Amino acid sequence: MNKQIIVSGLLGGVVILAWLVVSTGILRIGAKPIRPLPDQAELHAALKERITEVGTYACLYVSSEKEVSQYPNYLNEPLYAITYKGYTHNTVPGFKHPGLLGILLAPVVAAWLLAKSSDRTLARYWTRVLFVTVLGLLVALGGDWPRAMVSEDPASSLLPVTAKTIVAWLLAGLVISWRVKPRTA
Repeated sequence: MNKQIIVSGLLGGVVILAWLVVSTGILRIGAKPIRPLPDQAELHAALKERITEVGTYACLYVSSEKEVSQYPNYLNEPLYAITYKGYTHNTVPGFKHPGLLGILLAPVVAAWLLAKSSDRTLARYWTRVLFVTVLGLLVALGGDWPRAMVSEDPASSLLPVTAKTIVAWLLAGLVISWRVKPRTA
């Protein structure tokens, strides 16, 4: 991989990161609201006492006859998921998360794939942009959609997130395509 491809990809990654900050942080596209709980102090104390291992817990999760007798109408009760990640406000991972590395490296791979594409694709700026944008569509379908299905997000929240991913890759494609030029004979 030559320097031009790496620089192109890293610039594309910076553009994606900037778009994600603007679209999620400022425009709130795809952002899931987190609301405070009533009686938060009491609930926090109870959870802190009872949940000590990292993991996701379900409430009302009925797994035995004893629980069925306690909750005879459990099928009509609300189900809550509680996730304990094992860190405090002082130890939140922040940008140590491997996702940041992926945001910077995925466009480098896209730039490399673009550089290896056909002369016909490389011949025009807009076909290069389209090439990178289609890779972004594949990222959305392979990443955003399965993650939303596992999280049981409604379709109404999936479409803006997919659009946000495609726009991110379109913007990255504009930068990458500007730097990755057709091969010269």
